[in-house]
Amino acid sequence: GVTRSTCYHSLPQVFTPDTRGDQEHVFEDVKMLVQSAVDGYNVCLFAYGQTGSGKTFTMIGDSGGTLPGIAPRAYHEIFDLLEGNRKKFSYKVSVYMVELYNDQL
Repeated sequence: GVTRSTCYHSLPQVFTPDTRGDQEHVFEDVKMLVQSAVDGYNVCLFAYGQTGSGKTFTMIGDSGGTLPGIAPRAYHEIFDLLEGNRKKFSYKVSVYMVELYNDQL
């Protein structure tokens, strides 16, 4: 027989469709993760949802660049923080981003 179990997950934040156009609001909620990365911690941000739910828009933004998503805002924030601390510390920056779509990386 097949054994089934139930698994529950606690999500600290869920963004609804009414926050879709407010990229700045979404970034402000995760901005502290950028500071954590600069402080030396590993950071992972995971976007999950059905096709068309806004994951790419939230992470990357619009194609014209007028509504930047989390990734471009995070890049700017990282280098702003590094510039502000360049006299105190030296940094090495590396970024790894993947997209899993239809079981393809």
